[in-house]
Amino acid sequence: MELPSDLGQMNTDQLRALTAALIRTVNQQAQQLQFRQLKIEQLTHEMATLKRWRFARRSEQLNAVQRSLLEEFIDEDLEAIGLELKELQSCSKPAQPPKEKPRRVALPAELPRVEFHHEPEQTVCTCGCALERFDQDVSEKLDYTPGVFQVHRHIRGKWVCRRCEKLIQAPVPAQVIDKGIPTAALLAHVLVAKYLEHQPLYRQEDIFARAGVAIARSTLAQWVGACGLRLEPLALALKAVLLAQEVLHADETPVPMLKPGLGRTHRAYLWSYSTTQYDPIAAVIYDFADSRSGQHVRDFLNGWSGKLVCDDYSGYKALFDGRVLEVGCLAHARRKFHDLHENHRSQIAADALVLFGALYEVEARAAEQKLDVVGRQRLRQLRARPIADSLRKWLILHRQKVPDGSATAKAIDYSLGRWEALTRYLDDGTLPIDNNWVENRIRPVALGRSNWLFCGSLRAGRRAAVVMSLIQSAKLNGHDPYRYLKDVLERLPTQPASRIDELLPHCWQSQPAH
Repeated sequence: MELPSDLGQMNTDQLRALTAALIRTVNQQAQQLQFRQLKIEQLTHEMATLKRWRFARRSEQLNAVQRSLLEEFIDEDLEAIGLELKELQSCSKPAQPPKEKPRRVALPAELPRVEFHHEPEQTVCTCGCALERFDQDVSEKLDYTPGVFQVHRHIRGKWVCRRCEKLIQAPVPAQVIDKGIPTAALLAHVLVAKYLEHQPLYRQEDIFARAGVAIARSTLAQWVGACGLRLEPLALALKAVLLAQEVLHADETPVPMLKPGLGRTHRAYLWSYSTTQYDPIAAVIYDFADSRSGQHVRDFLNGWSGKLVCDDYSGYKALFDGRVLEVGCLAHARRKFHDLHENHRSQIAADALVLFGALYEVEARAAEQKLDVVGRQRLRQLRARPIADSLRKWLILHRQKVPDGSATAKAIDYSLGRWEALTRYLDDGTLPIDNNWVENRIRPVALGRSNWLFCGSLRAGRRAAVVMSLIQSAKLNGHDPYRYLKDVLERLPTQPASRIDELLPHCWQSQPAH
């Protein structure tokens, strides 16, 4: 806060108010310092634990592939923790002397070079003398476009004024990984290959080696860890946009997560939340959690009010207290009769499927006619409401004919027990008929599990959730995920926090090629 220039002119009340304000400021700063120090201690402990697990002898219960994957996750976590510690310590400690430059292996000489020249905009000194170019700095970045490696040579001329001995040089272009060798294109490729195409880093290491460039998987892991941390503010901004919508989908899927020291995995969950197919904003956010507890969904949706499309999982039930309205998934109800028919060739199930199919035909007609919210609601009231009423009467009638506890009784009871939630969409054109939209967003995770084997840690799972949220949201908006991430990683280091929304998938526009 700004202090008055002359305290002697202040009266008693003003001095008391100033004293109280100063005390509040000191207390706030003390709390911030205490929080920062606690966070540093937590990260330091986490880093020590990971290093001990990374470099100590590992359990023979893990095979070679599992150990390789675990080392990738640990290296990613170590890099992300290191960057967090660096940022926290830079806020609480004076500037440290520059460290010795790391020794790097030279990039292969046979790779093609593309030169980028960076010169000062002005070559006239402030004293009026013309600057002379006497030397230059050259830094090399490894670039990758699918199938082709090349080296970007950034040449920064050194200009000097002979009269006042003033040195001028163009600034180093900002990078996501400071002083690293990868370009944004290479980082984007590694992220897309890992989180979209399900290629673990040890496989990418082999692919790059066959292309003539040896990049250790530990180095790749450090890149992934750094990118995950840098992209997190973007994912948080996307989450804020998502929680501003009135209707959301929610679903979850299990993901094995390793428990270091046990040599085995336990079941973690990846929760997914998305806008609907009728929403003008297309977005999906993933949230990784170490269990299926309903507390995770309550924490994610904390403070949100609206209509939630979900299945009948009990973890959602505590949300429906008036602030959040439950919207059922008709596909889940239909699926129970479909399974009944497939397993037992039940005629009752076959008849039920005909009625469910008629409801979906109404939705197909609305999609074909490209109806808006009002038109969709009118069509549902005119066509779907009578079908739904007939289906309910049919379910009640046949429930009286089947024995309690039978598979048919359970299928009927599921629909009747959730009837209000299942048919809520009939009165609201903004609501979808089922939860399939978000289930399709979570399907890539299920497809990738055979390649992942497991997730290495809670931190690794949350990092994956950040990157996959951006990749899948980019796909939803019709973007090529590689081009999107490449552009975002190029612009992110210099993008003002006030304009971070410009990089969100539904707002993003590709920059013109230089």
